[in-house]
Amino acid sequence: MKGSIAIGLAGCLFVAASPAEAAVDRKIALVVAQHDGGPGTVRLRYARADAEKVAAVFSELGGVRGGDLFTVFDQDADAVRGALKRAEEVVAAAQRNGEHTTLMFYYSGHAKDGALLLGRSRLPMTELRAVLQRSKADVRLGIIDACQSGAITRSKGGRQAPSFLFDADDADAARGMVLVSSSAADEDSQESDELGGSYFTQYLTSGLRGDADESGDRRVTLAEVYAYAYHKTVRETVETRAGVQHPTYSYDLEGSGALVLTDLTAGLSGLSFPSALEGEYLIFDSARDQVAAEIHKIAGAARRLALPPGSYVLKRRLSDHLELQRFSLGDRGDFIVDPTQMENVAFEDDYAKGGRDLRELSPRVGFGLKILQQTFLSDAAQSELFPPLFLVGGTVSLDRVLGAKISLDVLAGGRGNQGLALPGVELNYNFFEIETAVEMIWALGNEQWAMLLGPRLAGLYLRRTFPDDPVLAAHVQDHFGLSPAIVAGLRYGIDDAGHFSVEARGHLGVFVFGVDQTRGLAYAEGSLWLGYTP
Repeated sequence: MKGSIAIGLAGCLFVAASPAEAAVDRKIALVVAQHDGGPGTVRLRYARADAEKVAAVFSELGGVRGGDLFTVFDQDADAVRGALKRAEEVVAAAQRNGEHTTLMFYYSGHAKDGALLLGRSRLPMTELRAVLQRSKADVRLGIIDACQSGAITRSKGGRQAPSFLFDADDADAARGMVLVSSSAADEDSQESDELGGSYFTQYLTSGLRGDADESGDRRVTLAEVYAYAYHKTVRETVETRAGVQHPTYSYDLEGSGALVLTDLTAGLSGLSFPSALEGEYLIFDSARDQVAAEIHKIAGAARRLALPPGSYVLKRRLSDHLELQRFSLGDRGDFIVDPTQMENVAFEDDYAKGGRDLRELSPRVGFGLKILQQTFLSDAAQSELFPPLFLVGGTVSLDRVLGAKISLDVLAGGRGNQGLALPGVELNYNFFEIETAVEMIWALGNEQWAMLLGPRLAGLYLRRTFPDDPVLAAHVQDHFGLSPAIVAGLRYGIDDAGHFSVEARGHLGVFVFGVDQTRGLAYAEGSLWLGYTP
């Protein structure tokens, strides 16, 4: 579980919104994500995906320049401290140039007992708060997306409330600090597999892309997006197993009453909803495999969501079926929603479930390299028939078949100058083996760590030659047999996207050998596999 709502506000553009001309504002943002909270925590699935959503909103609609956006993903507390120092240096340089500055900090990850958990290190929220308070930036915004993240707002009277109240009479540029958390100090913040991210970040970024624009002026303010994200998060988590989560905030601001977070006119591409349309719509980003935005469309007013170029699926859920439509956005221009062009499909034919096109749920082909050590358990088998042996080779796999991975291994190995002691004679021989095997393996765990279990059927071709014996050199001993085995192991996902993984497996099998007499010879294998799945 994690706090996702707080993240999105960090990506907001802060400028004074008053009848007078808006003040020039330099935005500096630091976005932090950490999937690993250290011992005693469950690895998060979507921390980086949420952070990247927020960073995208910063860049596309929030006015943050590329050089002013700092990211720290899956690093420790010292890396975050260093990034905060670098961001503050940019703030100081901007102020020397006379610019009004906003420093935004966003964190997505674990938190507990008043500290951000960054792997095995901790960053106390009191320390983070002090850093933001000392910053020379005119506006400092801290957003914490984590369980118990309300601890950062509680010390200064943080509020569980759906809106901000500002003094709107002062037209001066805003100055001060705002802290936002995705949940109260005693609540869990939650991720959603269906959304492909945390509840709060999803509604935060949806609001920032236009659904929170209640005034219709194509600018989303802090008050608008916080109220939107608050209500949506409370509504969607009220029936979850972890229970309802309430975003909280505290602020100490003076100056202009309305703080604009995003300017929708800055987005050169988007999705337009004519005024007559109404209903709940979800927009899935096909390339990123996640929900890009959500909109509650009310009849009578046209609405626009600013979206980056890409391929999407638009989805509207009705009582007995779905309306779906694929569309693409280029560098410029809007896609106008036309309900007559949407496809009516049954619920079971939803090709946008959980942010995934059904084509993404089809079997995935993977490739790998494997090294394997084989040892027969009988001393007699080792000394007289099959010496311990290393085999190397490749693997082709097909994932998501009946919930399992089916793989085909082809491996080979050999040993030379092996001694064979028989009654009255000693011989030297060379040994060679080819092993082909089919496995069906089920994984129990998450995207990073999983236990593996399943059956394996191998075909073993064994060949022995005696090059030093003048009589036996012309005779080759070879044999082929089938071997059933069981497999158990552990998988570690190297990257968050799930493309690269390492697997350590153990095999326990029986090889049927019937040259002089039919025997079942037990053997064990240990393998290390490096795989890639596009």
